[in-house]
Amino acid sequence: MDIVYLDQNKWIELARVYSGAVRSGPLAEVYFQLLAAVEAGRALFPLSASHVLETSKRNDPESRGHVAATQAVLSKGFAYRSRASRLQVEICSVMHQIFGNPPMNLPEHWFLAECFLEAFESLDSLISQSEEVQRISRILTVISPADLYTDYMTGQSDEVRRMAHASLKQGLSDLVGRMEMRRKRLTGERVDLRRRAYFVQLFMDHEELFIRIADHLGYSYERLKSIGASAVKALVEEVPTLNVEAEMSARLEAEAGALTTNDVLDMQSFYTAIPYSSRVIAEKASVSRARQAKLDVRYQVVLSHSLTDLLNLYSKPPT
Repeated sequence: MDIVYLDQNKWIELARVYSGAVRSGPLAEVYFQLLAAVEAGRALFPLSASHVLETSKRNDPESRGHVAATQAVLSKGFAYRSRASRLQVEICSVMHQIFGNPPMNLPEHWFLAECFLEAFESLDSLISQSEEVQRISRILTVISPADLYTDYMTGQSDEVRRMAHASLKQGLSDLVGRMEMRRKRLTGERVDLRRRAYFVQLFMDHEELFIRIADHLGYSYERLKSIGASAVKALVEEVPTLNVEAEMSARLEAEAGALTTNDVLDMQSFYTAIPYSSRVIAEKASVSRARQAKLDVRYQVVLSHSLTDLLNLYSKPPT
């Protein structure tokens, strides 16, 4: 089964078919072919935390409902797990490699969660057994994940929704500010130096997590550091989420022009999707950065910027 990531703008395009605004042509053909592919179990189009946030912030209820319904039917309510749980599994795997132990035995699609809410750390059942997680599990016994998603998107309190997104916007703006400061410090430097500087920053930012995971696995963090630079390097360069973040950020920050909150969301989308997808359909600029970093080769993912690249892909018999 193909796991296909669609940029939010691609979801909006497909929602035009769902709503009836587009009734014929290549886009309509693609939409109905994708519906059939999902029904046949040949493809799935999971959601990410960015999708949930971007759909929720649409102020027009009708438009929000169309996008949500389109996402629900093609994702079946499934989502990529939270960054925190993906990191935990990735770091555990790399530590096993560093110490020469057998790789972890993981289910094929361990990175997917049945419910979109698990895209958020506090509600991700892989790392949390809170009362809220248990309550969601009970809810899913009486409603499908897809229906829960559409109900969530159409039934939110408008006041609470707007307040939450104002807070989110401020948080993203603060992150953009920190990125601009780092960008300024490295003015004139090449992408390779920016990438290495970002890896160092990521190692420092996640050192407590490395220590906690090493202790949980029964490895001495001191012994880990004694292995030398190769171990330290592996803890950022061989951890897919961190590697993609560094590669994409280094190229983004090397470009001219002011950074935006959409740039941050695009980066988060790529480090979520690239390591775990068969295909990623996104905007040209982000696809270009990923190709420059050869992330498509490293993670064996097909990158594209047009939905029409999916035309007839799933109408042929599987090979």
